[in-house]
Amino acid sequence: MGYLLALVRYFLYYIGRIIFCRLLPKELSYRITRLMADAHYFLARPTRRALISNLRVVWGKEKSEREIRRMAHRTFRRFSGYAVDFFYSPQINRDNIDDWVEIKDLRYMDEALSQGKGVVALSAHLGSWDLGAITLALKDYPISAVTLRHGERRATDIFRKQREAKGVKVIPLGVAVRRCFQALKDNELVAMLGDWDVEGRGMRVEFFGKEAIVPRGPATFALEMGAAIVPVFMFKKGNRYELTFKKPILPKPTGVKEKDILNLTKKYLKVIERFIRNHPEEWFLYHQMWPST
Repeated sequence: MGYLLALVRYFLYYIGRIIFCRLLPKELSYRITRLMADAHYFLARPTRRALISNLRVVWGKEKSEREIRRMAHRTFRRFSGYAVDFFYSPQINRDNIDDWVEIKDLRYMDEALSQGKGVVALSAHLGSWDLGAITLALKDYPISAVTLRHGERRATDIFRKQREAKGVKVIPLGVAVRRCFQALKDNELVAMLGDWDVEGRGMRVEFFGKEAIVPRGPATFALEMGAAIVPVFMFKKGNRYELTFKKPILPKPTGVKEKDILNLTKKYLKVIERFIRNHPEEWFLYHQMWPST
């Protein structure tokens, strides 16, 4: 029964992708997926509750429960729009990428790469991290993205092929260590998300004033290889995207490994916090960040 359900989900996903991105006008695709997002919000109770729980930690002292729930609803809608854009990404290429994306402060990435030690391109489940990686690849930056496997293998394959078609090298989470080290050694970018520990092997650190478990990977790779961490985020503004880079965060090892990882992680989490607060309806973390809430 489980295998049959997986096949049905894959069939609907694949057919939906073809209909929305090849047969329908883009604006109509947005409208349809927005209705689907509304249905998902009301029907997917565990997902909705997890998102609302996260938003309470971020905004609980400043916004009412009603405002937080409205924010969560709009977050579902925002994500549906980003999903449509991702599946239209085959239309993006080197010739038209500047029509799609405005890039701000790319000099920070160039500055970090000039050190010759690779760069951890750090983002979060915020905005369109996938299109951000695609943009860098189309701008001829060698980039590998550490990605999560989806529950259905065929869906994972579709996402992988879509990324690789634009020049993004995909590193599946779970087999990432050796390939990440090699990419940094070759002075390439390694794109990682720093706000949610998928594997359950993260570290405890304060995030929005409350203890959370976050990934160790970004800080660990940066410290081991001497690579800078460059925060990078991509958000939609009107009909275009804005890809923004922040100042490199440099590793400063003291010889005490766990302390160094913790201190570096705290630094980049402060950057992520600022971007989440500035874009509260675009933090697409549908898992409980703080399980005790």
